[in-house]
Amino acid sequence: MTSTICYFVASVISLANFQGVDNQKLIFGVKQIVETVVADSYILCEGGSPITVEILSIEAPTNGIAIGPFEFKSKKTVVKVKITKDGKEYTGTGVAKTNVKSTLMQLQDENLEFQQTEFSVAVKKAVVDALKPTK
Repeated sequence: MTSTICYFVASVISLANFQGVDNQKLIFGVKQIVETVVADSYILCEGGSPITVEILSIEAPTNGIAIGPFEFKSKKTVVKVKITKDGKEYTGTGVAKTNVKSTLMQLQDENLEFQQTEFSVAVKKAVVDALKPTK
C-alpha cells in the first residue's frame, strides 16, 4: 500500500515592512498563490504536511544607462521568499518590472484584487523559483 503525501499552507509571515498595506490582504493573497503553485505538483489537503512561507525582503534596485546627456533608468521590485516543506528550507526570488512605490500603491488599493498586482507576479515567480524540482 502506497501512502500519498499531501500538503497545506500552515502559515505565511512577512519579515518585510509594508507600511499602509492591509496585512490580512497580503497574507491571504500570498497563501492563495502558494496553494496554486503547490497544487500544480502536489496534493493539497487539510491536516497534511505543513508548508510555511516567509517573505524575507522586498528590494528595489535601480539600473541605469547613460548615453551622452540622457540617462535611462530601469526600476523593478525584487521579492525574496523562504519556504519550508518537509523540514527543508527553500529560497526563491521573483522580479516584477515596476518600482516598489507603485507596487505598494497597488497593494493599498482596496478595489484591486491581490492577484492583479505586480507584487503578486513577483511573489509567484519567487515561489516557483523556491519550489523548482531541481532544488
